[in-house]
Amino acid sequence: MIEQLNNRYDPQVTEDREYHPRGLLQYPTYALGKLHKAMHVELDTPLREHWVLTYLEENGDISQQEMADALAIDRSEIVRLVDSLEKSGLVTRTRDPEDRRKYRLAITAAGRRLREDVGQRISAATDKLLYRLTAEERTTLHLLSLKALGYSEQDL
Repeated sequence: MIEQLNNRYDPQVTEDREYHPRGLLQYPTYALGKLHKAMHVELDTPLREHWVLTYLEENGDISQQEMADALAIDRSEIVRLVDSLEKSGLVTRTRDPEDRRKYRLAITAAGRRLREDVGQRISAATDKLLYRLTAEERTTLHLLSLKALGYSEQDL
């Protein structure tokens, strides 16, 4: 998919105008959406599961609700994601001793290994996807994306 996306927008590779939606390319969110879709296809793995594992590894033992809030994902979707991750042995879910209505989540060793593997694959796919950009341009793109979301360089 990444090769197809790269070829679609490279006039030296193709002149097929079907893949040049100029009217839509004026919107940064459309272009970023195309990049995001290409990343999903290249990795052939649910990125949301990776985000859950990453957040758990960074924040330790947290509740499902905290996870839903942090990732801005509906509670029912978090339950589905956690069910899948727990079944695969990547996450543990235990009752909160202070509030038995809540569950606490923790990443397992297998979850850490998978998170690291997918993280490396994301880096490789990003390099493949953004090969036209210099390292400085990639950094700028990343920082501008964070700024648009309300974050700063210090949030990294």
